[in-house]
Amino acid sequence: AVHIADGLVMDYEVECPKHAGAFDYRTGAAKRLPPCVNLRTYPARVEEGSILVAMPVTGA
Repeated sequence: AVHIADGLVMDYEVECPKHAGAFDYRTGAAKRLPPCVNLRTYPARVEEGSILVAMPVTGA
């Protein structure tokens, strides 16, 4: 499996290691083909050395 987290990061873009498409990691916007769907992003912040991510609540 390939993960976007393994992609090259330059400026505000992360490059997909499999297809070489690029995304703006701040907004999730697809910036370079082949991706045509934006990535989902979530608000995050650093607090006391921990990264806190606001994930949506899903139905139980």
